[in-house]
This record gives sequence, C-alpha cells and structure tokens, in this order.
Amino acid sequence: SAQDIHFTQFYMSPLTTNPAMSGKFEGTVRIGGIYRGQWASVLSGSDSYKTPSVWADAPIIRGIRKQDWIGVGLMFFTDKAGEIGLKHSAPKLSATYHLALDKKGNSVLSIGGQYGKGSRKLGDNRQYEDGFNDQGVYQNGLSKEGNVVDDASYTDIDAGIVLTTKLNKQMDMNIGFSMFHINEGKYSLAGSSDPGGPVPTNPTAGNAQIPRRIVIHGQFNAELNDRWSLNPAFQFQSMSGADEIQLQGMMGYLFDPQKDITFNFGLGYRLRDAVQAILGMKYKDLRVGLAYDINTSDLNTASSYRGGFELAANYIIRIYKPAIIKPKVLCPRF
Repeated sequence: SAQDIHFTQFYMSPLTTNPAMSGKFEGTVRIGGIYRGQWASVLSGSDSYKTPSVWADAPIIRGIRKQDWIGVGLMFFTDKAGEIGLKHSAPKLSATYHLALDKKGNSVLSIGGQYGKGSRKLGDNRQYEDGFNDQGVYQNGLSKEGNVVDDASYTDIDAGIVLTTKLNKQMDMNIGFSMFHINEGKYSLAGSSDPGGPVPTNPTAGNAQIPRRIVIHGQFNAELNDRWSLNPAFQFQSMSGADEIQLQGMMGYLFDPQKDITFNFGLGYRLRDAVQAILGMKYKDLRVGLAYDINTSDLNTASSYRGGFELAANYIIRIYKPAIIKPKVLCPRF
C-alpha cells in the first residue's frame, strides 16, 4: 500500500514531518502528541482510521562552534485502519546538527537523520469471505488467507534538511525537505503454503516494499502589530505516484500579553480532498491545536462531508541552572 501517516497540523508533529526538526526550539525538553481519526462517518467505529503519535526532543549539546548545537528526538506512532485491523507502528530515534550560517544565528541550516523499526500487524478480528463455511460460520482452515503471519517488521531510515531564516525583528520563515523510508524496507505477511509453517515456501511470495515518501514544507511568520500575527504554511508530499498538497492560512491574536495567551485560527485546503478548519491556543510554553477536515472529494456523499479530526498538544520544559553565588568572606578587623 502507498498509504502513510499524514496530519493536517503537520507543524504540531515535527518528527513525522522532518527529522531535521529535532531539538529545533528554545528550551530544555519538548514533549508532544497528536491524534487523528478519519472516515468514522464512512466506516464503523472499530474500522475507521486512527493514528496516535507521541514524541519528545531536546537540544542536548553545543556543536563544533559555539553558535551550533545538536538535537535528538524520540517518537512513536501507530496507525490502525480497515476491517481487518491492519496496524502500522514504529518507534524512531532522530539526531540533528543545527549549523548557524552567521555569528548571530539569524539563519540556521539543520541536517538530521532518523532510524526506526517499523512493523505491520493484522488485527485479531480479520476475516475473509472465503473463510466462511456453508452455514456461514467462519473457520480459519477454510480461508485462502489462513496462513498469513500476524506481524512483520522492517528497518526504516529517514533524513531531512531545514533552513530557518530570521528576516527582521518581525518576520521569520523556514523551508524544509525530507525523505522517509529511504531504504524502502521490505516485509511480508504471507505465511507458508504449509498451514503449519510460518515461513513462506516461496520467500518472495507476498513481499511488500515501503515506497519512499518525499516531503517539502514551509512556514512564514510575521508580526503585523502588537496583537496580530500572520502564519501561512504549506506542505507537499509524494509517495508511490500519489501527491498531496496542503495550503494553510493562519492568524494569531495575542489575547493577554501579561499571561502570554495567544489564540490561533485559520483555514486550509488539501487539494482535491478537504477544506481544513484549524483552531489553536498558546499559553506560555503550552500549545494545543484542533483541526477538522471537511471532505470535498468524490467521497463527500458517503462521508456527509465529514473527513478527519485531529487533536494535538506540545509543551516545552525549561530547566535553568541555578546561579552560582560565591560567598563573600568578610575578614574581621582587630
């Protein structure tokens, strides 16, 4: 299958967008998560697409030069879809070198890589039409697919690059390129032709290959005045001949400067697929986001224009080193 995980709020899921975004923030540790549910209006609740992901990253040490730094990240996602409960999951580790292109660090080139072990697993409720007997009772022994193995794993390698530039005090932008599944890992859920054996008689039978996924993304941030900001973004993805383009226009309003509360809202469009309604809030170092896809594709009749729902959040932890105060020794006077 050419399907892969994708999110409307891709900027709230940095490590599934580009490994080079590991540790690309000011703070000590950043933790986050995102959940996407899709096609619940078309499929039954247990068969709908569900994609949760959690992650954490941190800038850990300085690089070769004092204005450079190294970031690391850890993420895990699982994707469940379809009547047979096919699950795709993977834990991944990432590392990034952030290279400052000037002494002040106004422009930074980030180069990162990611390594993980992916797995594909069939759910316990899988049933095939040819597995039912004349009485309509499902029997494993009657199914042509009765010899499939429950799960299979593969090695996954990703890489990416991001350029971030501060244009002036009010504007900055970033643009990135990433490639996932560089090694095009192979897996097989085909069992043996012998019902008692888990290994295929023909080792190449049923083999599947994970195609490469290319991502190009960018975001522009501009402070219009003391209260309002403009934050447009885009993402292009291509995988096995299938392309996806997202265009988004977001606005931010600083509701309470003293408490650092900002509300975000906007619209997006995934070409030939869905209109996106996006809401968000920032409170100090906490960010939360909510998105809803309104389906506009050929499935809109079956879906009643309802597509995907997303909830995302991330939080930056800041640990400051306590100041070292040298005690002042007063010498007594005699």
